[in-house]
Amino acid sequence: MIKIKKRIQGCRSFVDTTYYCKKHDHCHCHCRYENRPTYSELRQIPVPVPEGITNLPAFIYFDVDNRFTAAQRQRIREAIEGVLLNWFNHYNQKWNGGTNDGVSELAACTNTYAINNLQPVWYQGQPILNGQVATNVAMDQFTQLIRDNGFRISPPAKIDYFIPTPITSSTIRGETAFRKTGVPLSFVINPTQLDRVDVSSLVLTGSMFHAWLHRAGYSHPEGEYTSYFIGEAPMCVMRGFQPKVPAQPDSTFFQFFD
Repeated sequence: MIKIKKRIQGCRSFVDTTYYCKKHDHCHCHCRYENRPTYSELRQIPVPVPEGITNLPAFIYFDVDNRFTAAQRQRIREAIEGVLLNWFNHYNQKWNGGTNDGVSELAACTNTYAINNLQPVWYQGQPILNGQVATNVAMDQFTQLIRDNGFRISPPAKIDYFIPTPITSSTIRGETAFRKTGVPLSFVINPTQLDRVDVSSLVLTGSMFHAWLHRAGYSHPEGEYTSYFIGEAPMCVMRGFQPKVPAQPDSTFFQFFD
């Protein structure tokens, strides 16, 4: 919330009045609702069924701000589908022919680099000591998010439209969830980033993956991503699970994280 609070310090001005008034009604500011956004459902997104996972909904659903263009909505959809594909692949690789003791590409890569904030803020189990276990827990929480969304247990997932200042200072923002169940898959997306031809689908998938991890309960200090699980896991996705190289510093990727 730190970036958002700075943008509306004193509650004197609003870019998206409905969103910020809802979030900051304790400011006792005068909210103007003439620009209230309207939403329509993103065409339902099929949920792939990985090995060993049952009780899944057929689809997940999102209500998207109507200010997004058709092309922008398609890029949002592709980024969500990319997250689902990585979730699906993780479970299939972990299934390992039925033994369920395999190590996915995502888990192996994350295990190499992630050492901080390995567990969700709501987590109360045994301490998580490495990135492999952290990845398994995170993907299980993605399953929870998918079930709660697809079976309409959580509140409707809303994708809000917001152009920040500076204009590239945000891509896809998800707030850290402090509970395990009933969490809506809601995000705030900068449409400007969706229009950039130099931002690949894989980069947007990594940015969306980072936002999903926030909704799964993971956190990081403001502006810090290296060594943190919520930074390293999506960077692994963006690198195609390849090792880090000096020619591609972490900032190449985390500039698209919020």
